[in-house]
Amino acid sequence: MATAFYNRYLNRSYSERHSIALERERLASLGQLIGGIAHNFKTPIMSIAGGLEALKDLIDEYDISIGDPEVTREDHYEIAAEMKDWIGKIKPYCGYMSDIISTVKGQAGEINESSDASFTVGELLKRVDILMNHELKKFSCELRVEVKVDEDTPIKGEINNLVQVMNNLISNSIEAYNGKEGKIDLLISKNGQELEIVVKDYGSGIPENVKKKLLKEMITTKGKNGTGLGLYMSHSTIKGKFGGTMKIKSEEGKGTEIYILIPFTAKA
Repeated sequence: MATAFYNRYLNRSYSERHSIALERERLASLGQLIGGIAHNFKTPIMSIAGGLEALKDLIDEYDISIGDPEVTREDHYEIAAEMKDWIGKIKPYCGYMSDIISTVKGQAGEINESSDASFTVGELLKRVDILMNHELKKFSCELRVEVKVDEDTPIKGEINNLVQVMNNLISNSIEAYNGKEGKIDLLISKNGQELEIVVKDYGSGIPENVKKKLLKEMITTKGKNGTGLGLYMSHSTIKGKFGGTMKIKSEEGKGTEIYILIPFTAKA
């Protein structure tokens, strides 16, 4: 009886520590995202401002043309067409800004586990792209994405959990280049009855003595200043939250490949 109670206590204690560590990492990641948000907004804001200035010039031109006998109806149609053209150019930037806000808001919210929660491959890729875009550009790394399944393919679980794992793996790959430019491959495909996600870099690789411990212990290769979720906790998330598995292939000096397998929620 006492042994069973003690084991339940240990299991609960581990679960609580794991949840706390995940929450701390989530908040740390949000702190890192703040700088990227400003960068993500810069381009669309400048583009919208430029479009509004062009619209203002067209409005001024239209005002001046009113009552001018030399200005034909065709000229008015041409001005109106240019206005519509600029509005068409501005709208996608407004949509992009809305996507950024929705993504950051979604990632900032507390993770409420639900047995009915699910999301699509396309939704996952969209969030990862928005959240990692700044860091990839900052360190001159290119994320090459290849998707061999329908982007409407469903994944059962909370999207925040998998986004956090993906962001961590991509951040690890960026760091593997030690500040130099590099390429990171993200491949999503079908492997039997499972969805396979592969993140591959060609950076420094993981030392053999560290690689053996990565999925067994809470260790990081980032040093004392590292705030990474860690491959151990990423693996725990994939296993515990998605019923999947995670494997590592790495050779020091040549790069690292991370394989994630998640069971399909529906026939794909």
